[in-house]
Amino acid sequence: MLKAALSFAALLVLAACSTEPKEEIIMEPQYNYLVDNMVVIEQSSRHVIYEYRDVRIDEVAPVAAVYCLNQGNKQATLYNITLRPDNRRRATFVCE
Repeated sequence: MLKAALSFAALLVLAACSTEPKEEIIMEPQYNYLVDNMVVIEQSSRHVIYEYRDVRIDEVAPVAAVYCLNQGNKQATLYNITLRPDNRRRATFVCE
């Protein structure tokens, strides 16, 4: 009986130490929330103004970069950021 219990305990230890392949977790950026927290206020071929809340400027900048790229292969440059009375921010990007 003791021998069977020891064998069972050894099997439990071996099962706990087995190295099964783990699922690979791929982290993808989730930018769907930008749609809910960001609005285009003004746009032209020379600039774009975004109003946003609960979003960081480094998340807004890539969107502006794509916009300016589509305006004749231009680059987006942050011109200014202003704070609105309702705690929203407006970022102006110049397409150069």
